[in-house]
Amino acid sequence: MYLVTKERALAQARALSGALALAERAGWTFDRKTPLMLRPPFSNYLHVAAAELLLVPSIDPSRGDLAIVDRGMREARCDALVVKASTAGKPMLYCAVGRWRRHQNLWCHERRPWLDEHGHIWLVAEHVWAEDAETSILLLGPKRMQVASVPPWPYPHEMAPGFERADAFLRAIWGIS
Repeated sequence: MYLVTKERALAQARALSGALALAERAGWTFDRKTPLMLRPPFSNYLHVAAAELLLVPSIDPSRGDLAIVDRGMREARCDALVVKASTAGKPMLYCAVGRWRRHQNLWCHERRPWLDEHGHIWLVAEHVWAEDAETSILLLGPKRMQVASVPPWPYPHEMAPGFERADAFLRAIWGIS
């Protein structure tokens, strides 16, 4: 059980506004005409039908919390994007991506928003040692998340500016200078 503090409440607001900003940037819409009826504890997840995705704003998701999201993915038969806002230190978003598979979901952790020069939003493993190179780089667009076959930057030293652009975009959403 968590105590509600000012920092946690602010992080919850950042997680929700950050998730909605990523959704808008990706071109996702929430169709109210064909709602996915999920039972609790999954009923508060946002469903993006065109992307076959559950969008889950969160703070400090533990592996136990991700196990609950995993069950929701199995029930909905779609991917999940857990958007986590930091509760301390520099305001940041980290994402966990669950890819639905017939027998077992595949999870990728510690993905950060990365923004290219054209405004496309990607989820990128910040560290070279990401656990799954096959899904280290994901493009968010109007349909399902796409795994990139090549990175959107030609040279490794060009990776940092994309994180800086994404951080600036999120700071603007959050009203932080």
